[in-house]
Amino acid sequence: MLGRVRVPQSFLLGLTLVLALAGCSNMPTQPLSTESVESVVNQTSEAPAEVLGLLGGGTSSVTTKTKTIGLLGGTISVGDFTVVIPPAALTRTATITVSQPDPARPEVNLDISPASANRFLLPVLLTANAKRMDRSLLSVACVSYYNPTTQKWEDLGSTVSILNLTVSTPLWHFSTYRVSSGGKAGW
Repeated sequence: MLGRVRVPQSFLLGLTLVLALAGCSNMPTQPLSTESVESVVNQTSEAPAEVLGLLGGGTSSVTTKTKTIGLLGGTISVGDFTVVIPPAALTRTATITVSQPDPARPEVNLDISPASANRFLLPVLLTANAKRMDRSLLSVACVSYYNPTTQKWEDLGSTVSILNLTVSTPLWHFSTYRVSSGGKAGW
């Protein structure tokens, strides 16, 4: 005979809080368009939402975008690169700048302010659109990190999607990254 399972009330309260925050957050899969988010910004006070990263106001140009990201994470796309910051990756609100200085080159600069926020609790995902890369090189492509100490590029563990023509890698800090294949950068 089956007996009743008792679940602590604090567990249920915590689970409810997590689900409520996740359901109301600015998740990367959220169906809202940028225009609808901007209309909400114009109708409400921005300060509390910016602390959580809900509205994510920022500036951008063709090759650079700056955005304030909070505890609930967010997404920034520039040129061939997309950075996805998951919820709880940051311990505080930070200003993130993503720039692809030369659209013809597969290189991206990632910057975060304050500098003390440049260590993540959960990995941030960097994805590069590799549609311009030679298909024969795509299977051996990876994301590399420029190590300023050694002044050399170091390959990172990367995932290649042949179907989507992308190269992705988890990041634990921001720096300069590039897509490379066989030790050379380039599409």
